[in-house]
Amino acid sequence: MNECTNGGGRLPLLIAALLLAAGLALPGCRAAEEVAPNENASPIEVRVAPVRRGDIADVLSVTGETQARTTLRLASPVAGRVTFVTAQAGDSLPVRAVAARVMPRENEAALLGFTILEDADVLSAPEKRRAGKLQRDLSRGEIALRAPFQAVVAARLRNPGEQVAANDVVLDLFDPSSLYVVAQVPVRAAARVRAGMPVVISGGDGKVNGHVAAVVTAMTPQTLTVPVRIELVTALQPPLLHAAVGCRITVERHAGVLLIPRSALLSSNVGAEGDVLVAADNRARRRKVMLGLRNQSWVEVTGGLQEGERLLVEGQYGLADGTPISPVTGSGA
Repeated sequence: MNECTNGGGRLPLLIAALLLAAGLALPGCRAAEEVAPNENASPIEVRVAPVRRGDIADVLSVTGETQARTTLRLASPVAGRVTFVTAQAGDSLPVRAVAARVMPRENEAALLGFTILEDADVLSAPEKRRAGKLQRDLSRGEIALRAPFQAVVAARLRNPGEQVAANDVVLDLFDPSSLYVVAQVPVRAAARVRAGMPVVISGGDGKVNGHVAAVVTAMTPQTLTVPVRIELVTALQPPLLHAAVGCRITVERHAGVLLIPRSALLSSNVGAEGDVLVAADNRARRRKVMLGLRNQSWVEVTGGLQEGERLLVEGQYGLADGTPISPVTGSGA
């Protein structure tokens, strides 16, 4: 009786252990069935591209504005009337060129007085001769406003015939050779920018080269950007002041490194490492790789791949490791 009871106690325990072991094994079996490729399935056509060597750069694209070191607000030194100004915004003026003329108010008042006397015919013949000479001298008393340097007119603020007070500005001038660019760099990227970095500036009729001169240690209010001063290596054409320009700052450049198309990465969240599928023996083989610089089209590989290996760049998503494939050559960039 005791023997049967002991045997009956061991049997349920044995059955329970077997069921538990089977339950633990089943999820693993199901996972293996989901991942494992179908050996009898037809090869899947995918596009591949080789790992190649080339150059890649980390480029920061920002906007900026042209400014000038040498500017001048050409103003009248006296109160009077503008008698001459022909320059328009954008016109060039040689050094010492007369940009405008102003007749002083006193001279104009005296000339008006002589005109009244002549109309009244109260002057004797000798007085008329002296009055004529004085009128000619007063007429030549216009004050010439000259450009002190080779300048471009930024703005014309007065026209001939207009009355001006002392220190009223007639023309805004700037030296086109003193143009530079102030770019606005986001705060989170400013720490990567250093003096001497090459810059390509786009504006006007094309592109010119420059370099970072300094990172201004002050934020632009309400924009969360840091001003960066950029010197122009070649002149911007046309030489516009306060013109909006695009700036591409090369933060870092690597030459002769291994490159893969960005489309080869299985994850869009690219960090220091990623996964790719390598075409080997007509099968897709998953591999982890180490990554470096990247741009919109290419990614630098610092470990895990060899030059010439072919990567899946199109049709690879959802493929399991070891899936039969039919590779078709393509760039994938």
